[in-house]
Amino acid sequence: MRLSLMRLGAIATVFGAFVVALFIGHSTWHPPAAELPDAGEVMSWVLKFALLTNTILGIRILGQLLIAAFIAPSNGDYVSRQGRKIVTQVGATASLWVIAGVTSAIATLSDVLGLPAQQTFAPGLIPTYIWALPPSRSYLISALLACGVAALSLFANSLNQVFIMLVVAAAAIISPLLNSHSATLGDHSLALTSSVMHGLTMSAWVGGLWAIVPFVGESNFTVIKRYSALATASVVMLIVSGAAAAYVRMNSFSDFWTSPYGRLVLIKVILFTVLLAIARRIRVHVGRGASVARFVGFELLVMAAATSVGVALHMTAPSRIGRPFPSAAEDLLGFAFPPAPNLMHLLVGWHPEWLMLVGGLTALAAYLLGVRKLSSLSVEWPMGRTLSFVTGINLLLWATSGGISKYAMVTFSAHMIQHMTLSMVAPIFIILGMPVTLALRALPSASDPEHRNIRAWILAGIHSPYSRFISQPLVVLVIFTFGIYGLYFTSFFSTLMGSHTGHVLMEIHFLLIGLLFAWVIIGLDPMPREFPHWARLVLVLVAISLHAFFAIAIMQSTIPVGDAWYSQVAPPWVTNPLADSNVGGGIAWGFGEVPTLLLMVLVAVQWSKSDARLAKRQDRAADRDGDAQLKAYNEQLARMNSENNI
Repeated sequence: MRLSLMRLGAIATVFGAFVVALFIGHSTWHPPAAELPDAGEVMSWVLKFALLTNTILGIRILGQLLIAAFIAPSNGDYVSRQGRKIVTQVGATASLWVIAGVTSAIATLSDVLGLPAQQTFAPGLIPTYIWALPPSRSYLISALLACGVAALSLFANSLNQVFIMLVVAAAAIISPLLNSHSATLGDHSLALTSSVMHGLTMSAWVGGLWAIVPFVGESNFTVIKRYSALATASVVMLIVSGAAAAYVRMNSFSDFWTSPYGRLVLIKVILFTVLLAIARRIRVHVGRGASVARFVGFELLVMAAATSVGVALHMTAPSRIGRPFPSAAEDLLGFAFPPAPNLMHLLVGWHPEWLMLVGGLTALAAYLLGVRKLSSLSVEWPMGRTLSFVTGINLLLWATSGGISKYAMVTFSAHMIQHMTLSMVAPIFIILGMPVTLALRALPSASDPEHRNIRAWILAGIHSPYSRFISQPLVVLVIFTFGIYGLYFTSFFSTLMGSHTGHVLMEIHFLLIGLLFAWVIIGLDPMPREFPHWARLVLVLVAISLHAFFAIAIMQSTIPVGDAWYSQVAPPWVTNPLADSNVGGGIAWGFGEVPTLLLMVLVAVQWSKSDARLAKRQDRAADRDGDAQLKAYNEQLARMNSENNI
C-alpha cells in the first residue's frame, strides 16, 4: 500500500511539476499569428506529454541496466536471478519506449509542418517527411534503438550482453539531444556535448536511484554504497554539464530572474541543491547502518520534480538570441570563415570539439593516475611509454581542437591532415604507451565474486567474441582500408560533413580504426589471440598498398572529393577546389606511408627480439640438460641412417 502511494505521488509530481514548469517557461500553446500554419492546441499537448513520457521511460531503462550491469549482485559473468528480473522489466518498458518514441516523432512532424492531426495522417505524408526532418528523425532513431533494447532483453543473461543493452539505450537517449541547439546561438560543440553529458548523467542518477528502490527495501547496504559512488560521479558531471549548458543558452546572469528560460534554470538549481542535501543525509545514515527508505522516497519525489522541470526546460526557448552570420555558408558552418591558413593558424589555432577534448583529457588523467599508482607500489613503468601516450593524446587533441580542425571543415586538404593524424599517427603513439597493460597492473584484482570490478570488465572485453572477431587480420584490413573507399568515393562523406554529429562520428571512426590497426600490428597490449610477426608484416604491406591506391585515385580525380559539402562552405581564399582535393590525395599518400613504414620497422624489431629471446631460452635449456634435445635428434638421424644401410 505504501509503495502504491509512493508511485501515485511520483506520477502526480512528475506531471504536476511539468505543467507548472511549462507555464513558467511560457512554453504552453498560444494561438499563432494570422495565416501561419499551426498543429493546434491538442497536438501541442500530445507532443509535450509524448516527449515527457519518452524521457521518463529512457531514464527508467538506463537506470535499470546500470544497476543490473554494475551495481546489483551477479553470478560471475552472468546476471543473478534478480538481475534477470530487471532485464525482463527492461524489455517490457522498452516496448512502451518504442511507442513513446514513434508518437514523439509523429507529433514533432505535425508541429514542424504546422499540420493538425487529421492532416498529419493523410496518406503518404508521414512516410515522405518523417525521416527527412531532423527532429522527427531523431525520435524515430530513438524508437528503433529502443526496439533493439526490447529484442536483446529476450535472451540477455550475461553481464556483457547487459552492457550492450546499456550502450544501445544510451544511444537512444542521446539521439534527440543532438537537435537541442542552433548553430547561430554559438558554441555549438559545447552546447551539444553538455546536453549529451547532462542527459546521460541525469538518467544515471535518477534512473539508478529509481532502480535500487527494491534493494533499499531489503536494506542491502552493499548495493546502496555502490550506487552512492555512481551518484557522486553523476553529481560532479551534472554540475559541470549544467553550467556549460546554461552558459551557451543564456546572455547574462540576470537572465536567471528576467527570462522564462533563466527562471526554470534557477528552479532546477534549487531542486538540485535540495537533492544534494538529501543525498548527504542518506550517506550519513548508510554509514551508521540505519534505514534510509523514507529519505530515498522523498529524494525520488524531488528528483521527479527536477526531471520534469528539465524536460520543460528543453522545450523552452533559450534567452540567448541567435545572431546570423554574414553569409549562408557561415550559417551552415556555425562559425565565421577562418583567414587564409598559415603555419601558425594550423599549429596554435583553437577550435575545440568538446566531446573529443573532454574524452582525451580524461584518458590522459586516467593514464597518469595509473602511472602514479604503480609508482606508489614501487612498480617500475618505463618513462618512454608515458611520453609516447602523452604525445599520442596531444596529437589527438590538436587534430580535433586545434587550428587544423576549423580548416578541415572548409578545405579537403586540411581534412586529410586531420584524418591521417587521427587514424595513422596518434594511434601508434597511444598504443606504444600500452594503456591496457597499465590499467591491468594498476587496477586491483577482483575480490568480490558477486561484483565485476573495472579490471574484470577490461579482461572480459578483451576476451569477448566481439574482440576476437574484430581483431582477425582480414577483418582489420577491411575496416582499415575498404572503409575509406566507401566513405570518400560516395556521397556519404558529404552527408556526414553536413552535420556536427556526423563530423564528430567521423572523427571517432578514424581514431577507433587507427587504434584497432595499431593494436593488432604492434601487439604489445593483451589481445584475444597472438599473431605471428610475419602475418603482421603481410597485413601492413597489403594495407599500405591499398592505401596508396586510394591516395593516387584522389590525386588523379577530375572531380573534387566531398564537393557537395565543400562547394557550399568554400571561403573566398579557396579558388580551386579541385586542386585542393588533389593536394589532399598527396597528403594521404605522403602522410600515410611514413607511419606504416614505421609500423613495419617496429614489427621487424619485435620479430628480431623475439627470435633472440627464443635462442637464449634454447641455450639456457641446453646448458641445463646438456643439450639433450640436440643429442636425441642426432641419435634419431643415426638410427635412420643405420636402418637405410641395412
